[in-house]
Amino acid sequence: MKYEFTIFGSGISAKITSYLLASEGYEVCLVLDKEKNQGTPSTNLVTFLSNGSLNYLYSKFPKMSSLFAKYSDIETINCQLISVNKNKSESIYFEDDKKETLGKIVKNIELEDILNEYINQSVNLTIINSNPLSLIENTTDGVTLKLQNSDRIYSDLFILSSSQANITKQLKIKFINKDLEQHALSIDVKGNIKNKFSAFQKFTSDGPLALLPYSDDEASVVWSLRNNSQILQKDNDELAKIISNHLNEHVASLQLINIEKHRLQFTFAKNLFYKNTVLIGNIAHNIHPIAGQGLNLTIKDIAEFMNQTSKYTSLGYKFNDQMVLKEFEMKRKIDNTAFSFGTILLDDILSSNNKFINYSTRKGFGLIKKSGAFKKFFTRRATGENFFRSF
Repeated sequence: MKYEFTIFGSGISAKITSYLLASEGYEVCLVLDKEKNQGTPSTNLVTFLSNGSLNYLYSKFPKMSSLFAKYSDIETINCQLISVNKNKSESIYFEDDKKETLGKIVKNIELEDILNEYINQSVNLTIINSNPLSLIENTTDGVTLKLQNSDRIYSDLFILSSSQANITKQLKIKFINKDLEQHALSIDVKGNIKNKFSAFQKFTSDGPLALLPYSDDEASVVWSLRNNSQILQKDNDELAKIISNHLNEHVASLQLINIEKHRLQFTFAKNLFYKNTVLIGNIAHNIHPIAGQGLNLTIKDIAEFMNQTSKYTSLGYKFNDQMVLKEFEMKRKIDNTAFSFGTILLDDILSSNNKFINYSTRKGFGLIKKSGAFKKFFTRRATGENFFRSF
């Protein structure tokens, strides 16, 4: 079997990339990293999609615009830092200077359902269920892969969007891996959301706690906690009381609907490609959820990859020319590095129990609060406004 692109993975990034490449007329094979008929995994995870990411997705997947209309527009982000002695706190509000939406909180499972509908109707896309997958050869001419049934796939370019195949061991790409020694509680909640247009992040001494509303009475709460935190051992009733106390200014009559616990790992690839294998998705940068930028970074990667592919093929180059891949990597390196390592640093500083660090951070919060230029810069980076304007 011969394809121009083969993509391995079954997540959001793999499906977006597969569909966009097939839409450009390329012959694409999507090899799913799960068993046949497993369907979309059930999860209560949500994603903050920035305004830039939303507009990009709407232009490629028109049905998303109407289906996501039910979700509230996030107009402000309120960040609050509590001091160690709990006598003082600092708050910063981020909003678009043009009074436009910052983005939306959407359910991952609904995003995947829409993507499944699109890829299942794509003409140039072949979908194969095969787990595991092995890499036979990766050269500057192409890639040879072997499926579980020993069939082989030959591709001009291979896009790796999953770590399940252990193919990374064969690539000469160095990864920075770190166990963050934290678990994130992802909780569906119901209650009287006092401002459904505002996301709230509270930096507690136990870890960052986020309230992510997506309707009048529904929201997701994400609390990143150290592995030794006693809060992880609380029963649902105790946990509901603790969260209600933290969020009483933002939601009333809070009820926990379901709770998931996810181990937090940090992964960062020093390079986005090696020969004719490209990394896209969490395998390239799996970051701390504190800034809500994980999927937005990936969508920027995909948009840049599509842009470079289109630009160079229009000039007569092959899409797997090493110059194309080098420029793609160069264009994304600074942004990916800044957000990936910045989120770790931000979590370490803002969740510190050190009184000196906490005092200094609160003073810094106060300076940022007064700096319209900094808040404007941060907001534009978070929404992807400047990035997507170039396309």
